[in-house]
Amino acid sequence: MNAIAFARATGVALMLLLAAGTAAARSDGPPPDTICTVLGTAARYVGTTVTVRGVAATEGKITTLSDAQCKGAVNLSMDDDLGRKRDVASFRRTVTEKGVRADATVFGRFKATGDAHAPYAIDVYSVRDVNELPAAEGG
Repeated sequence: MNAIAFARATGVALMLLLAAGTAAARSDGPPPDTICTVLGTAARYVGTTVTVRGVAATEGKITTLSDAQCKGAVNLSMDDDLGRKRDVASFRRTVTEKGVRADATVFGRFKATGDAHAPYAIDVYSVRDVNELPAAEGG
């Protein structure tokens, strides 16, 4: 009887370990691309969903995600319907209403805008790992 109980307990423990390992593997996605990578090969990314990390800031009514290494930037389009999503709403409040710059990972559809000054934009679906940045010196 003890051998059967031990075998069942071992089986249950192994199944839980396997399930936990599978769940952990699913949550570990590939690292986000940089703005420089996406802009460097923009034609490859147009019309696809991207996960990009950069510094978000708002100037006027335009929010951009930029990378100082290549001096590249992409406009961020945050649809009002997505405002109900907590991550997007919190990000919008941080960057637009509070006027804070933030390091963030953005997931969304990369698209061409047809605008010569800002040729690309991302329709934001979700935002994660948002970290407010200190104000720039002298401003």
